[in-house]
Amino acid sequence: MANILIVDASSSLCSVALLRPEGVIGLHEHQPRKHAQRLLPMVEELLSSNGVYRDQLTAIAYGRGPGSFTGIRIAAAVTQGIAMALDLPVAGISTLQALAQKTLQSPGEQCIAVLDAHMGEVFWAPYQYNNGLAQPMAPERVCSPADFLAHAEADMPAVGNGLALNELCHWPGNADQVLLAEDMAPLVEYAWQQQQFGDIELHAPVYLRDGVAWKKLAEQPSLLRR
Repeated sequence: MANILIVDASSSLCSVALLRPEGVIGLHEHQPRKHAQRLLPMVEELLSSNGVYRDQLTAIAYGRGPGSFTGIRIAAAVTQGIAMALDLPVAGISTLQALAQKTLQSPGEQCIAVLDAHMGEVFWAPYQYNNGLAQPMAPERVCSPADFLAHAEADMPAVGNGLALNELCHWPGNADQVLLAEDMAPLVEYAWQQQQFGDIELHAPVYLRDGVAWKKLAEQPSLLRR
């Protein structure tokens, strides 16, 4: 394992983490609507406070969604800028899977990760913990709370702020669980071991909603220079 930078802006939290052989170190702030101003300075602060230079980074991972449309685009643009400037491979990490990864601990344990998608909808997917990872049991989807109630396994606990919605507040689980960049570390480490890192174009954001397009690499600005 080398020095892998992780960034996430998929929620009102702005968080970064550094995955090193000796473990993971994270930094986060509650910065609604200020991700664009804070994400890069937080990266610089994290690296400098841990004595790591930019050219010592081996790869970069980011929370590729689903989640806040604006936040995900900012994280993707920052990731692209760093990757292009430093010639680093990239991995996009599912925010739903990472939330389940933070929650599940025992082999065979299951949960549903559910996030408020706004516009009267939720993002969600079920997961089961096997071989140290939260494994998806079905594809990620976006739908109304009513559709969630119609299709989700009623006896499976859930986690995420989607449970705070009036229609889902009775569902068993933890509505207060939040996702930080450091929580993605197990999935990032697995992706690195499996050689799943690559070009940013292969790790585009996932919005789930139709009509939301990822701009091609040539259309995105580089936000960090050497």
